[in-house]
Amino acid sequence: MKVEIEESKLQTAYANACDGVKDFMESLFGKKVFEAAKPTLDDYKTIRTYEDACKALGEPIFEDPNNLPNHIIALMKLETISRALWGRNFQPKPDGEGSKVYWYPWFALWTKKEVEDMNPEQRGALLSAYAVCGAFAGFGCLHAGYRSSYAIAPVGFRLCQETEEKAKYFGQQFIELWAEYLKFNFTVGNRLK
Repeated sequence: MKVEIEESKLQTAYANACDGVKDFMESLFGKKVFEAAKPTLDDYKTIRTYEDACKALGEPIFEDPNNLPNHIIALMKLETISRALWGRNFQPKPDGEGSKVYWYPWFALWTKKEVEDMNPEQRGALLSAYAVCGAFAGFGCLHAGYRSSYAIAPVGFRLCQETEEKAKYFGQQFIELWAEYLKFNFTVGNRLK
């Protein structure tokens, strides 16, 4: 019998395995297969879990002594993951002139029937990222209106990425955490193919 396993799935299993299972997998497939799986700030695709982000950043894994709400814990984890995905060389800075573009994972809620009725191009659009231009994305998420001036920063900068590709990865790889952070009486279904 021949069994084929995608390398990315094998590396994800390795990243989530305990030490004994990692040793077994290394003896079965060789250590070289898993060297790329070690989380690093030099390759955002090695950040596959919250724990990977902590390891790459050299930070401890968050332990909740105060029983915070799940959506707050999810947000804290997403912020840590976002910093790890930024990598070693990207230093996000506020841009008062609005000349920089940052990307944010974009999610839409659809019923199963609505998705089934979509053509492949429409389904593909569901997995895109949202461009946030310059000052439109602040370090917080603020909205001041009906005063002498109008300012809005509807997307928290700390969850933005510098490329569309990274934002898409951030949304897809960590969909369960995003759902925990954003959800209100809905569940996450299977990913579209």
